Amino acid sequence: MRFPTSQRLLTGAVALAALCAALPERSQAAWSGAVSVALWAPLWPATALLSLARNAIRPSDPPYEGLPEALRDAMSDRDRLQGELDAASLRLRQVETELGELTGYRPGREDGWRPRLATVVQRSAGRPPGLFVIDQGPEHGVDKGDPVVVGGNRLVGLVAAGSAGAGRSLVIPLDDRRAGRIDAVVMAPPPAPPAGAKPPSKPPAAVPVLVQLLPAGNGRLIGEFDPSGEVKPGDPVILSDATWKPGAQGMRIGTVEAVGVLDANPLRRRVEVRMDADPARVGRVVVKVSAAGAPAGGRP
Repeated sequence: MRFPTSQRLLTGAVALAALCAALPERSQAAWSGAVSVALWAPLWPATALLSLARNAIRPSDPPYEGLPEALRDAMSDRDRLQGELDAASLRLRQVETELGELTGYRPGREDGWRPRLATVVQRSAGRPPGLFVIDQGPEHGVDKGDPVVVGGNRLVGLVAAGSAGAGRSLVIPLDDRRAGRIDAVVMAPPPAPPAGAKPPSKPPAAVPVLVQLLPAGNGRLIGEFDPSGEVKPGDPVILSDATWKPGAQGMRIGTVEAVGVLDANPLRRRVEVRMDADPARVGRVVVKVSAAGAPAGGRP
């Protein structure tokens, strides 16, 4: 019987590893755990023996050994209460974070919408991740086209049509092609006054420059604008699209990252925008729900 050489074994192992890397992650989940258990099985006896030897050489001492029983009980109670205090402190910080997300918005009665806090519970497995799922659905007042934001005014995406299950909704990030074309304005700073001119009594307002953006993935959007407008890297980009709901107007999309020449149309210029909020990393978001569709009462 002819045994394979080490070179053939190495070539086969590399080929198998490359094949596994090319497979989708979802298809590997069913059998990768079983393979891991089989590979670790020969090491379990040695691990158990080493653990027994360590316990024999350095036995663990009971807590507060040598102290009076009443003092030991008191110190154990102290440790338990300290653990409960630490858990309550973590919960308090979580509630403060949620409150901070909600207080970044004006009262809904002024603009016809209400902020509804949501958690991202699922993401697409593709690259880039694409759509994600939040734990707020139509029964909470969430409807198609509702804007999804973080940090008070940073736009992440919009709610997609249809439900992702009971109490859930799909969200289309701004950098996903399914978001479509987006009309926005770049708030370019006003031109500097000429040298020697008297400074104005009131600071001049930023000059809005209309831009049309298309999703490019990975937190980026690419578009074009009229070259008569002055746009520079670092200028903020604000949503101004009539096809979006009123609650989304004026929300920040991102910041101008680069400006260049549009080869297809010399009368227009090219702009690249980096989103302020990365949709692939957000964990808590706020849905700006229409006040007419929001249920009365309940957690915001």
